[in-house]
Amino acid sequence: MRPGLILLCNLICGMLFSQNYVVNGSFERLEKNNGTLLKGPPPCKFSSNPDALNSAEAWQTFDMQTPDLITVDDSESCFSLPKPRRGSKMVGLIMYHPFQDGQFSYDYHELIQGTLARPLQKGKTYQVSFWVQSHDSLGIFHLNEVFGRQTSIRPVFCGNFGFYFSEGRIQPRENFMASLVDFPMTPQLNHAEMVNTDGEWQQISFSFKADKPYKYFLFGNFYSDAITEVNMDAETRMQLDESNMDLQFWQKTKRIAYYLFDDFAVVEDKETDIETALLTKKNYTLQSALLFESGNAELKPQSKSAIESLAAVLKKNPSLKVEIGGHTDDVGAADYNQKLSEQRAQTVCKALIAEGVQPDQLNWKGYGEGSPIASNDTATGRQKNRRVVFKVR
Repeated sequence: MRPGLILLCNLICGMLFSQNYVVNGSFERLEKNNGTLLKGPPPCKFSSNPDALNSAEAWQTFDMQTPDLITVDDSESCFSLPKPRRGSKMVGLIMYHPFQDGQFSYDYHELIQGTLARPLQKGKTYQVSFWVQSHDSLGIFHLNEVFGRQTSIRPVFCGNFGFYFSEGRIQPRENFMASLVDFPMTPQLNHAEMVNTDGEWQQISFSFKADKPYKYFLFGNFYSDAITEVNMDAETRMQLDESNMDLQFWQKTKRIAYYLFDDFAVVEDKETDIETALLTKKNYTLQSALLFESGNAELKPQSKSAIESLAAVLKKNPSLKVEIGGHTDDVGAADYNQKLSEQRAQTVCKALIAEGVQPDQLNWKGYGEGSPIASNDTATGRQKNRRVVFKVR
């Protein structure tokens, strides 16, 4: 490659990377101590202390937690681990784990703090996202490493994937889960619904309007396991708790929701991007998960900034007339999906009018499951199909 092309490539790559405010969002770079690169965890191993996660540049965790910075290579011992979304590293977190020892019980969740390259600007809207993968076998494998292979383990999937943005760093010595009992902390962004990606990488994203110059974010499950959605009904949970009550610690059935994470990103959500899409591509798409909870047609509180950005563009361009199209995947009955898509499209239409958009600029239509843009056979494909499309008429 010619030097000029190399320079151009480096410039473009640098510009693309700089758009992501999250420093080392894919965990690939390790910290340096007095110029010496810290030694990360050995390949294909779970962490036994917080040092592993803390060795990733610009990331840290609490001293009492052991999130896993997992490095995957081609060695035989890595065959049981999935590949990171890109690169060689990813992070594994326990998101749900009721912990009982005699009369003593508490929730054990692992949280990690990321660093932003520069503070967020108050009043500006950002797209916040991460990639996640779920595997039943990893939760079992993880607890077998901790408690032994005779341990009874019930892997589950859970919800409550949250971001808490802050202006300062965490205090690593804090027993954070104990602190949450007395001083509940509400994350600004939270994906409450249960996540099951069927062994594939799936992106979850939010729209966030900064109200302070935040420089850090804490990621994890900020809610108690008692109110965290899992694929286990309340009666089964109660029966399992009662059966565990009189057992020795090592005999108890341990529940765990363990997930892999990669590619955290915070990028500016500029109204000009929406405007460009509508004026040139004649359409703009939002994933339904950004706007609605699963199976629901009421807008999430977090959707407000996305609605405001769309409304600003439409008010700036009063000649634009847009169809709001609701789309679903094919899970469930077709008539239910048709009705849900109509309700969601109508809800978005009403929200834009409430923001000052002229009614004659808008109409809405539900397409149900009839216009997929990806295969419904995979979790990633179904996620792409659940969307709201703004199409210029």
